Amino acid sequence: MRAMKNFHISCGLFLFLILASMWCGTARANQAALLSEILKKTEANYQKIQAFTANFHQSTTSSAASTMTTTQASGKLFYEKPRQMRWEYEKPEPQVFVANRDLAWLYVPADKQISLFDAKTLFASPLAQTFFDGMVELKKHFQVSLDPKQSSKATAVLRLVPKQEDPNIKALFLRIDLQTYKIITIESHDALGNANRIMLDSQNSVPQLDRKLFELDTPPGVTATDMDGRELSPAEIDNLKQKLQSK
Repeated sequence: MRAMKNFHISCGLFLFLILASMWCGTARANQAALLSEILKKTEANYQKIQAFTANFHQSTTSSAASTMTTTQASGKLFYEKPRQMRWEYEKPEPQVFVANRDLAWLYVPADKQISLFDAKTLFASPLAQTFFDGMVELKKHFQVSLDPKQSSKATAVLRLVPKQEDPNIKALFLRIDLQTYKIITIESHDALGNANRIMLDSQNSVPQLDRKLFELDTPPGVTATDMDGRELSPAEIDNLKQKLQSK
């Protein structure tokens, strides 16, 4: 009798393991199908958008010197294809960051200075290219998975790990609205434990934006420096403006 009882227990355990294995396999298949659908619809949404505006709220956490400090910022984002974006910071202090395919610059009114950057270097990473080009082929540059613990019926959280080592990005999390398939939160983590979280709201798609938003403007009394920190002459600034306007 005891042997028969043990036999039934073993059979029951064996059957349970088979069913559990089948359930796990089905769950993985369902999750893979769901992830594929989310990626397809999100990429399709951003590919059809020519330009958009949004309010942003940024939270940056630094782990320097073994102390966690968090800073807050907010403002407005302007984006237009091909490869044009403008971040207007309102808090904690006014700043403007503009980038296009050739040049990027940061304007700090309090310092009365504009600092120029090489956009090709700035946006050389797969991460920057992916978002600068409008969310194209995420799986081309990242290992993408669905985070079930952070996801809900209303939103999905995708975890992205760069396929090529990136010193600035260890992992990236995208929170996507499952009704509109818009990205509402972008959260990045680096190898040092620093985190940068950007929340986007009031997203509004438009046919096009005012071209002046992406033009270099130097108010009176404001100096401009190149990538090496050298101050540009008025003639050099005018030439640079003409080159940007001709593109």
